Amino acid sequence: MNRNRIHNMLAFCILAMTTQTGIAASNSIPEVSQVRGLLLSAIESKSGTADAWLVGPMAQKLRAETQAPDGTKVRATVSTVAEIRPGCKRLRLILAMPSHKMLTRNGTHEAFQMAYELNLCRDGQPPQVSSVGLEKTP
Repeated sequence: MNRNRIHNMLAFCILAMTTQTGIAASNSIPEVSQVRGLLLSAIESKSGTADAWLVGPMAQKLRAETQAPDGTKVRATVSTVAEIRPGCKRLRLILAMPSHKMLTRNGTHEAFQMAYELNLCRDGQPPQVSSVGLEKTP
């Protein structure tokens, strides 16, 4: 798969973050239909991380673009790269399909994984437009 298609697919996933998150219980790792809530959970988490199985249209699009079988699970993992200011962090989102092996450039088969980093505040806005953490104390 060419990098442009993967980039476009990731852009689709990130844009879809602006919709509400659907969460359902599944073993010890929850299922989410959007990554937005997962990103916000990582901002609020003491560990700075959040983890879930991605389900629904976003997961289906990722499976279709990578030609993964329909039942392939998609894992979304968020970690904090840096704190920009209180309530605003640089986050790393990894979307992975541990059971779906893809041919790499060097001829090996590796589990599919792609990563993206973004700056986000607890109000869902990027730090450039968010007032989170800028409040003046009396």
